[in-house]
Amino acid sequence: MLRRLTLIIVSGLLLVSALPAGAQEADRFIDVIKVSGPLDERMIDFTIETVREVSATSELIILQLDSPAAISNEIWGLFEVVSNPGAPLAVWVGPQTAVAYGGALGVLETAPIRMAAPGAKVGAGLPYLSGESSVLPVGNADDPVIPEDLRDDRTTVAGPIDGLIDEVHPGLVNIVQSLDGRTVFVRGAEVTINVSEATDDGTRRPITTRFHEQGFVDRALRLSLSPAVAYWFLLLGLSVAVFEFYAAGVGVAAAVSVLTIFLSGYGIAVLPVNWWALALGVLGLGLYLYDFQRIQLRVASLLGTVAMLVGARYFVHEPPQLSMAWWSAALIVLSIALFFLFAMTTVVRARFSTPTIGREHLIGMTGTAETAVAPEGVVLVDGARWKANSRRASGINPGDQVVIASVEGIILEVDPV
Repeated sequence: MLRRLTLIIVSGLLLVSALPAGAQEADRFIDVIKVSGPLDERMIDFTIETVREVSATSELIILQLDSPAAISNEIWGLFEVVSNPGAPLAVWVGPQTAVAYGGALGVLETAPIRMAAPGAKVGAGLPYLSGESSVLPVGNADDPVIPEDLRDDRTTVAGPIDGLIDEVHPGLVNIVQSLDGRTVFVRGAEVTINVSEATDDGTRRPITTRFHEQGFVDRALRLSLSPAVAYWFLLLGLSVAVFEFYAAGVGVAAAVSVLTIFLSGYGIAVLPVNWWALALGVLGLGLYLYDFQRIQLRVASLLGTVAMLVGARYFVHEPPQLSMAWWSAALIVLSIALFFLFAMTTVVRARFSTPTIGREHLIGMTGTAETAVAPEGVVLVDGARWKANSRRASGINPGDQVVIASVEGIILEVDPV
């Protein structure tokens, strides 16, 4: 028994001695987690999971915060993780153009170490969860709630703010330097932050910094968490779908339409949308199309412009956390108006070559098949592309001559010559 125990101990010592030096003692890191944009469920889950994963090997965790609002009730879980992390943690509202409103302000307030960049904007603390009642979080031990004057108002950071910001630093390097050697409490135990390590020649060097950010798919989805982008994607996607209907193209515009409507749909599903404003915007686009069908600019187009403008302004209306400025709304409506004025008009002229929508004159004309018509395809008639259909097995292949037998809407019924 003794010989067997001795053999196990010796084997263990040999195994440990064979490991690289870095494997015998876990490396320590500085972890920077980028938290930007409205705090939806995906961003909050990403932040919570990353904080928990890196805590075991992190000398210092820095949340780089730039967010106008929280839009998921998971924010309460983020408050808990930030207020009681497994490693020294600091929240920094930066860089200079960053903001922290609503639930994002609560993340800053509950952090053990609270920092901001000069020029950053903080405030508008209530509601913590957009679209919900103004409930305050538990807060940290020294200061349970945000300063009362910042629950509705905003301010630009120029120095420390009692009860909210302890230190002001312009960049991450300054933060790391200021925290080197500082003693903090982590879950009741004193921990000294060391941001450098000894080298073989007796000097010290900074420890490795790791940066954490959401993946490409999440970042793409988060494009539509801006109210202006979500609204614009919706109107643009619907407009491009109409363009594809008239253009009789090969599907490129349809793919763009599907992509933009999908991204807009994510934003609409997550943001606290005013549904009446959304319906008003879609109605305005419909009024544009109503006048466009008649190749005229009348009352419907003017009403459509007003409807889209009002719908944009109140699409998500919770100022100053989530709202759309009038100038943003005006730019969106202007872009849609220019799209109908130039792109759509050009397509109609190319297809019909006449100021009217009448198409009976096409019957009997000949054209060329651009794609196989089996039974649907695209043909070229008098320099314009048309969607075509053949009700019988005509065997029309690309390049074949066709004759127009009838017109149904904007679809040509064709036969082989």
